[in-house]
Amino acid sequence: MSLQLWVVIVLMAVLLGLLAVVRMRRARQVFDDITRVDRPAHSGIREHPRDELAHARAQARHARTEPVRHRRHG
Repeated sequence: MSLQLWVVIVLMAVLLGLLAVVRMRRARQVFDDITRVDRPAHSGIREHPRDELAHARAQARHARTEPVRHRRHG
C-alpha cells in the first residue's frame, strides 16, 4: 500500500512539473513577443476600435460639458 502511495505522489509531481514547464514556455514566448525591438512601431490597422474604457471616458467628458439640469425635490 505504501508503494502505491509513493507511485501516485511521484506521478503527480511529474505531471505538475510538466505543467509548469509548458506554462513557463508560453510565458517566455509572450514575454519575448512583448519585448521584441525589431517590430514595427504601429500596426497596419488604421482605425482601432474604441475600447470600453475610452467610451466611458468620452461619455463622462460629454456629461460634464452639458449644463446641469437637476430638479430639486422638497
